[in-house]
Amino acid sequence: MRVFQTIILLVIGLLIFGSAGFFGYQLFIKPGRAEKQEIAAQAAAPAPTATPDPGIPELQKLKVLQDAGKLDEARDGLNLWITHYPQSTLLGEALQRLGAANMALLFQSGGTNVVSYTVIKGDSLARIASKHHSNAELIQKANSLPNINLQIGEILVIPSLKISLELDRSAKTLTLLNNGSFLKEYTLLSSPASTTKENLNSKVLDKIATSGNKRVAFGDKAYPKSDRSILLAQAPPIVAPLPTPATQGTNAPTPPPLPGGYVLSSADLLEVFPLISRNTPVIIH
Repeated sequence: MRVFQTIILLVIGLLIFGSAGFFGYQLFIKPGRAEKQEIAAQAAAPAPTATPDPGIPELQKLKVLQDAGKLDEARDGLNLWITHYPQSTLLGEALQRLGAANMALLFQSGGTNVVSYTVIKGDSLARIASKHHSNAELIQKANSLPNINLQIGEILVIPSLKISLELDRSAKTLTLLNNGSFLKEYTLLSSPASTTKENLNSKVLDKIATSGNKRVAFGDKAYPKSDRSILLAQAPPIVAPLPTPATQGTNAPTPPPLPGGYVLSSADLLEVFPLISRNTPVIIH
């Protein structure tokens, strides 16, 4: 009888503790093993192949067109490409290409951005600019004139532009637009920290050229090598880096710190400068 009772107790114990062990295995041990097996399988699996950018072949064709001098075709194609592939990793390169094509075609004779004008007696760049609501430096740039002297009978192209600027503080870009359409994008070397999430509508108050501590006017002999800056309403100015002081010896000079404001490279600022005038609209993001 006692033997039978002992056997019964053993069976009951096995049932109780065996069930507990089974459920413990299912709840705690098995999931951990499954997770380890899944991690091991993922580590052993080959890395997924990156999906090729679908815009690459078409952009390559457009680059060939542009390099061959077919700027009209390249410009139109790049505009379409940017519309079709706005998420492409090559968007920045496409914008650079488009900006270069736009600037090369901006003053092309017979284009939509210019009108022709024949110089008459008594004309000057300033007088012609006043007649056509343009600016003298822009006319000089558009015609690649070596100086401000004009010849009677000379045919000039007079730019007919409607320029506006967009400054993006977070992206550190300055974008030129003509009649609301993209013209060219420039990289800002520095920009003021954003103090608000709202856009600021501003405008160009003045364009300043200085030589030393003296302001110089367009046409002055010191003007070509002058330092430029663009004053904005209710916003810091657009400036270029300060020149690095010349030093003697083999030690490389230390460049001065960047000035405050929206800082463009000197070459970029010189390209933008003639395209804008007082009251040019500016939107700051």
